Amino acid sequence: MMRRMFAPCLVVALALFVLGPASGLAASGSQTYQLHLELPNVSQASNGDKISVTGEGEFGIHPKSATANGEFVHTDSSGTVLATGTWTATDLIEFQPYGCGVVHNFPTPGVTTPLPPNVCGGAVKMNVTLTPHGTTLAIPGILTVFCIIGPNPPNSHDDPTGEGIHLVVPGIANFNKIVSGMNMYIRQS
Repeated sequence: MMRRMFAPCLVVALALFVLGPASGLAASGSQTYQLHLELPNVSQASNGDKISVTGEGEFGIHPKSATANGEFVHTDSSGTVLATGTWTATDLIEFQPYGCGVVHNFPTPGVTTPLPPNVCGGAVKMNVTLTPHGTTLAIPGILTVFCIIGPNPPNSHDDPTGEGIHLVVPGIANFNKIVSGMNMYIRQS
């Protein structure tokens, strides 16, 4: 009896030993993605100010890298433009992938839509430099882009209302309420 139970346990243990490290190594490999924010991604601060961000570029993991840039428009709660300018990524802080090839609840709630296998989602967090037009200011910020594509978005970002950006400008503003967004990542390698 003991021998009959030992054999299946040994097979399972060996399978976990052999397959476990391989899956861990695959996730730690070098990957490069294109970043596309072609439509304005809008977020709001607690005082009602809004930031609208567009841009494009690339980011990579193992090693971490980010070469992205774009434009921003900062408005107050009444819609008056306070500043416009450019942003440039200075480095990748982290990337939390949600997966590739499908999107849940878009364009139809409750439906999973297939996409090409290299169209991916996740949360990309980058250090950025913001430069308002007409100035030489270089304001540091942290830009996080949320793309809901993939089979594993977290509950807070699992429908179209979770697609967009957060922008933290330390000591100045925290645009952390997504108003609207549309973006995607294209896996290159």
